[in-house]
This record gives sequence, structure tokens and C-alpha cells, in this order.
Amino acid sequence: SIVTLALAGCGGGLDVGGYFKDDAPDGQQQAQQQVPGVAAKVGLLLPLSAPGEVGQIGKAMKQAAELALFDAGQSGITLITKDTRGDAEGAKAAAQAALAEGAQLILGPLLSSEVTAISPIAKARNIPVVAFSSVSGVAGNGTYLMSFLPQEEVANVIRHSGQTGIRKIAALIPNSNYGNAVQSALDEAAKAQGINVVLVERYSRSEGALARPAQRVAQAVNDQSRGIQALFLPEGAQLLNGMGSQLIQNGLSPNSVRVLGTGLWDDPATANIAIAQGGWFAGVSSPSLQQFQQRYQTTYGAKPHRLASLAYDATSLAIILSSGAEGSRFTNQTITNPEGFQGVNGLFRFRQNGRIQRGLAILSVGPGGNTVVAPAPSRFGNGF
Repeated sequence: SIVTLALAGCGGGLDVGGYFKDDAPDGQQQAQQQVPGVAAKVGLLLPLSAPGEVGQIGKAMKQAAELALFDAGQSGITLITKDTRGDAEGAKAAAQAALAEGAQLILGPLLSSEVTAISPIAKARNIPVVAFSSVSGVAGNGTYLMSFLPQEEVANVIRHSGQTGIRKIAALIPNSNYGNAVQSALDEAAKAQGINVVLVERYSRSEGALARPAQRVAQAVNDQSRGIQALFLPEGAQLLNGMGSQLIQNGLSPNSVRVLGTGLWDDPATANIAIAQGGWFAGVSSPSLQQFQQRYQTTYGAKPHRLASLAYDATSLAIILSSGAEGSRFTNQTITNPEGFQGVNGLFRFRQNGRIQRGLAILSVGPGGNTVVAPAPSRFGNGF
């Protein structure tokens, strides 16, 4: 059954709910008693001294992890924090140091190159890794990704599209690693939902390179015999604006088709872009996330980076799992609990391939900001 990692009010303390039994009387889920054991040592590997934004994200994640410990009170874990410096060699040294100090689980690192560097070291010691990279290729073989994967955003919005009767989609996708990831996710999700991807146009990420692909997409959407009901535009606000202008200049009416996006749309600037109005994307809309952000700001005097919440959830997960019997706390079986977990970013679980699966809300873009058109699921099932 689902284990809740979320904040329980501003007074601190985790609303952990224990491990629920599904056969509780009167529909009430009873928490099983956990026997407190010896504090588990958990390594936290972050790029604390890396230059620029990477270092800033590392520091924010460290503070979020510490906030999770603080909120848990008697957390049952000891956090061993190590600086990876933001590179593969630094990550290796950090992992070896954490393992030498007895880490039974590793949280982090952040960058895919760092994860690739430390995974074999942890695997050799049979120590699982819950990393923060959004490059899905580094998952597996004992490494799990607590991140926002574009594949999950695509799967959620395409699932919702299929449930609302959309059967034919066109797409305009950038020529990039990100574009490759979202195209393969689109193909996979569309197949699962019985949706036909009628046309995919790829483009180089510059204004000038958009003209011809935008023209071809607009012509296809305007050709009623093709029956295209939705247009997938996985692009951030800056290029999305130019792309929308090109599509509209070529005769595309935004009202004639449902426009779909990814988490790149989760940006206040998207609210002002004509092509995105009324469009859907999958994202986090959670009171727990707002609560976390407020707690973080109150504690540290600054807004948290969006990725900081991942460190909060990963640390909370480690705290929950640490309440199990020593030797069976951090295992593939406990980490990949099929019922999943509820974190500040909503429902999630880890697949056997190490990738995260998230239950996301479907958000609609409007001039006043995003509105929820379909709330995030409270449990896995129903097409998951």
C-alpha cells in the first residue's frame, strides 16, 4: 500500500502513515508498528562546490534534505553529505568516502556523468543509488532515478488525451537529445493508448529553422481529411512563442486542435503565448509542494530551486525505508514497492529498470496561470 512521505502541517513531523494494511476495518488504514533500529547511514552526494547554477542547485538540495530530517524529528537515519564537485572524478571520490563511512544507501548525485561514474562502485558493494539525473539512460542495475523525466510528462498527457477521445496527433519536435527522448516516449504512449501519430516534424532549435517544419504541420492540421485532433509542441516559452507565430501565419487556428506540451511549459511566460492558450501539459499541482516551498523559504530565507523538492522526497523515502529491519531496509523489493509512495511532488514509484513513474496532474494554460483539468491520481491503477 502507498506510503506517504508528505509534510504533516507546519509543526513538522512526517505524515508517514507507516506501511498501510489494506484489510483494515471500516475502510481505515492502520499503520503497522515499526520497531526502531540502529540509525541507518545514508550518503548524500551533491555538487556543492560546482560553479554556477549546478552548485546552487546542489546547495538547495542539501538544505532540502536537511529540512526533511528536521521535519521527521527522530528520523532513524544519519546523513553523510559529500561534495562531488560536479564532475565524474569528484563523484567517484565522494561515493567511495560515503561507502567507507558505512553508507547503506546513496542519494544523488545530480548529473548523468556523475551517476555513470558512481553506479558501478555502489553496485560492487550492493548499495542502491537513488540519483537525481533526468537522463533516463543512467537508470538500472541498482540505480533508481528520483527526477522529473520528460518521458513521464509525455506518458501522462498522452494518457489523458486518449481518455478524452483524442485518436490522431501531429508533433513538432526539436532535433536534440531531449527531442529524441520525447519522441520515443510519444510513440510508446500513443501506442499504449491506441492513438495514431499522423505526422512528426523535427527542427533545429533556432527561429530561422522553424519556417518549413511549421508550414508542413499547419498544412497537415488544416487538411481535415487527416483528422488531426491534437498537436504536440514540447518546447519552452522562448521558442514556443516563435513557433506559435509561424503556425498561425500558416493558417493554423489554435482553436481547431488541442495543443499539448511537456514540463517545459511549466513557466509563467507560457501563460502569455497564444498557441499555448487552453493547451495541456502534465505537471505537479500539489498542496504538499506549496507547503514544502513555504517551509523552505521560512527556514532558509529564499525560494527553493525546483529540483530541491527531489532531495526532500528522496531523504523522506530513506527515512521511511530505514524503519524496516536492518538488512532489509534498502532493497530492490522495498524501493520498487508497486503501490508506490506519496511525496511532496505527488504519487511515484520506481520501476524495475530504475526509472521513476509519476502520477501527474493535467494542467491547462490560461492567461491567469495554469488550472488543473485532471487531478493527479491518488494511487496507481486505471491505465498505469
